[in-house]
Amino acid sequence: MGHCSTADDDRHDDPDLSHVQPETGDSEVCDENDQSGLPEPQEYDRPYFDVFDYLSNEYADARNLNEAIDMRGQKAFAQSVTPDDFGDASLNGMAKVGIAELWAESRWNDGRSTRNIALEQFTADIHEGDMLEIRRCPEEISPWGYSFHRVDDDIMLPSTPYHDFDDRFLSRMLDDLSENERLICQVRDTTCYGEDGIDIDPSFHWRVYTCKVTVYRQNLPESRKD
Repeated sequence: MGHCSTADDDRHDDPDLSHVQPETGDSEVCDENDQSGLPEPQEYDRPYFDVFDYLSNEYADARNLNEAIDMRGQKAFAQSVTPDDFGDASLNGMAKVGIAELWAESRWNDGRSTRNIALEQFTADIHEGDMLEIRRCPEEISPWGYSFHRVDDDIMLPSTPYHDFDDRFLSRMLDDLSENERLICQVRDTTCYGEDGIDIDPSFHWRVYTCKVTVYRQNLPESRKD
């Protein structure tokens, strides 16, 4: 895995987040693993969305595509928010700025391609309460222009924004940061979806690991301002 850095060495002592307690979440707890030690997937039961849905009456008031994406994001936020989100808007001195969802996928075919076990293990090892940092990085490292790192060990994760509105939200938050701030995410819940064999191709397998996070803006120590 690559390491994204905006300087020759941006590894500094981070504010201690080890005592931060997980928020209440609804993670899908899976007691069964497959032969690779990875979670058995659950059936995908969420609504499907097609880009052409932006042309429907639901988004008729949008003046352009970006406004339609933002409208969809506002609807998703309303469905994800919980009463706890309206409580204390700070955590260990961090200011709560919103909610986002991340994902990573793996696909393979029997006899034609190999399952990416390493990618899935990195993603499956994300749990409720974990702290992640979002950093700007070159597009050669991530086509999104930013990457996700576990705070505990600084490992870069294969996760990316799940939806177009997640990308717009996270990009805006990164653009709004001052030089002495960073974006921190606390994992709210995780889920593994997937299938082994589909109607048109019984040899095809897929996994999608989703991760909902609460996003915070955090002030950095003086040593990280330069």
